[in-house]
Amino acid sequence: MNNTLARGLALPISVILIASVALVSVLGWVLKPLQRALLLNPFQVRESWQVYRLLTAGWVHINVSHLVFNMLSLYFFAEPAFRVLGATRFLALYISAVVMAFVPTTLRHMRNPRYNTLGASGAVAAVMLSAILLNPKLELYVMFIPIPVPAVLFAVGYLAYSAWQSYRATDGVNHAAHFAGAIYGAMFTYAFEPALVSRALTGLF
Repeated sequence: MNNTLARGLALPISVILIASVALVSVLGWVLKPLQRALLLNPFQVRESWQVYRLLTAGWVHINVSHLVFNMLSLYFFAEPAFRVLGATRFLALYISAVVMAFVPTTLRHMRNPRYNTLGASGAVAAVMLSAILLNPKLELYVMFIPIPVPAVLFAVGYLAYSAWQSYRATDGVNHAAHFAGAIYGAMFTYAFEPALVSRALTGLF
């Protein structure tokens, strides 16, 4: 896809996606029954076959900071991924990643009726990994580090941190969804752009 055209399309599509998540999240804060109907409760998925929750949970957030952090991250990483994947594959990545990121959590907690989770973090992690693998030379500024960090190294650190925190499971954050989303984003991207992903991985060594 032409880079100029990709940038032109990425912005409105990203804004529409972000706006839809923000709107549903705000409605969920105002209408608590709506939020409860949309969030992911693995027990209800198992007992009542409410499988739709694996998708709708990605459109609700617990508070403003949760929403803003996820949507800002999506905004910054969407364009690099969109530039290569195009509109159809980008949207397929994001929407399918919402579901796939919640699968490990659902399997792990489906016998616990009190467990709930929500948020777009898993899908955002998928887009982030996709953008990094499609742009091996991308550099990021990480808090407390005064120099840019190679994005591929950041991705490795992010995966390691998410895996470790998921294992510990002590802070109430669904790190399993972050890890699953990132892995899925990498796999999805490799399926469509194996040469670029292979080049990114080769650059690690």
